[in-house]
Amino acid sequence: MKLLMLPGPGLVLAAVSAMAAPLLLAPPWRVEAGPVLSVPRAAHQATLLDGGQVLVTGGCSGASCTPAERSAELIDGRTGRPAAVGPMQVARVAHAAVRLGDGRVLVAGGWTGDATTASAEVFDPRTHRFAALGDMGGARMDATLTLLSDGSALIAGGAADTNRPLARAEVFEQNRFTAVGALRVARAHHAAVRLADGRVLVMGGLVARGRATASAEIYDPRTRTFSATGAMQMPRCKHAALLLRDERVMVIAGSPDCNEQRRLAQTEIFDPRTGVFTPGPTLQNPRYKIVSAAALTADGDVVVAGDADDVEVWTPGAAAFAKARGFTGGALAFSTATPLPGGALLIAGGYDGEILPTARTWVVSRDGRPPVAGPR
Repeated sequence: MKLLMLPGPGLVLAAVSAMAAPLLLAPPWRVEAGPVLSVPRAAHQATLLDGGQVLVTGGCSGASCTPAERSAELIDGRTGRPAAVGPMQVARVAHAAVRLGDGRVLVAGGWTGDATTASAEVFDPRTHRFAALGDMGGARMDATLTLLSDGSALIAGGAADTNRPLARAEVFEQNRFTAVGALRVARAHHAAVRLADGRVLVMGGLVARGRATASAEIYDPRTRTFSATGAMQMPRCKHAALLLRDERVMVIAGSPDCNEQRRLAQTEIFDPRTGVFTPGPTLQNPRYKIVSAAALTADGDVVVAGDADDVEVWTPGAAAFAKARGFTGGALAFSTATPLPGGALLIAGGYDGEILPTARTWVVSRDGRPPVAGPR
């Protein structure tokens, strides 16, 4: 073990080197302790603002993932300093959030602790306050919320309550929700990615208790309808998906039947030119409940955290993922991964095997680049 000095007085962190798997070179990435959140959180949201701050909203903060939190906070992506904001108008866990084209953050749906909600609100980064909006067309949690090319946002699917997936879709525009064509398949715990041409790929998810789907479909903002595309290689639930630099989409891990005992290590790649999914690089650890725990770096590498005590990185062209140096200290489900200014990523929260959320965060940074400051 060696001691690593980070910028700022009195900041001394221990960096532990982790051996790469046989035949895989360790990537030039390291994992170190980051700022401490104001409260433990899991199934929260973390959204990068235009100014380089990360807005962390809601989630659950106690044992068995209760209660749902109204609290929110900002983490400065350059200094690591946390600051309380808000609170939100409504307590939310398993909600959705996205930065809109005008810089505000839309927060919608989720579980309030008593019921699924149709409520929505926006965070204004100028005032650091949340303001209530008109409700969505119906209550939903575990939906996807995707920024569209014109600055509006598509919210699709989700669940009205546990194990009851929805096909309903809406667009948030001009400060209100407008219904659009329904999904071809009702789904929750799915993934959605805006393609380079502005369409949105929606894939996988829960379709019934204990059953996931391999189906995928594409939303066209010009027609406001969904159409089918090629199916994935296997069903997936509570997985992640990212748009790669070459305009293809990587779908990552999850479970074929929404069962944590059957986690996946496989990925697959969607090519929008052909509409076909093909096998992708393999993770070293199977991972589940990672819907918001993967991110693309400024260099185009794919970073995957959550549901294991390490972080894996894939560099385009590599046959498989390799482990970054250092550990998160636990296999945390429903954590978040957010790109930071300067190329680092912030991994925040999540809950352990006892369903106990943590307030810890970690910074994943590339060798030769300074991470944000550590705990304060």
